[in-house]
Amino acid sequence: MTLTDWKNKGEYFDYKSYRIYNIDEGKGEVLLLIHGFPTASWDWWQMWNVLTSRYRVLTLDMIGFGFSDKPKKYSYSIFDQADLFEEFLASKQITTIKILSHDYGDTVAQELLARYN
Repeated sequence: MTLTDWKNKGEYFDYKSYRIYNIDEGKGEVLLLIHGFPTASWDWWQMWNVLTSRYRVLTLDMIGFGFSDKPKKYSYSIFDQADLFEEFLASKQITTIKILSHDYGDTVAQELLARYN
């Protein structure tokens, strides 16, 4: 899969008037993938087909990363990235997920789990 193929899989949604790149593919239980720093959802391309054969997989490029907008004057934080994921999941009416994350994404995932508990 090329980076262009990856980009063509996705779409955009608005978060605080910024464009956020995301992919939603597959069927079954929902698996949310949260990328690390300084990369993007492209981190998952090598395992994508295996995961989507078993799960409905969702991922996005967090604000400031990948194909998503990168505003210069923005208050970037773990809390805001968690807000982004919550809004993304709500836009898809998803309330139950499994999470696979790494690096920076682990901290965002921990914040999401703390909010859930």
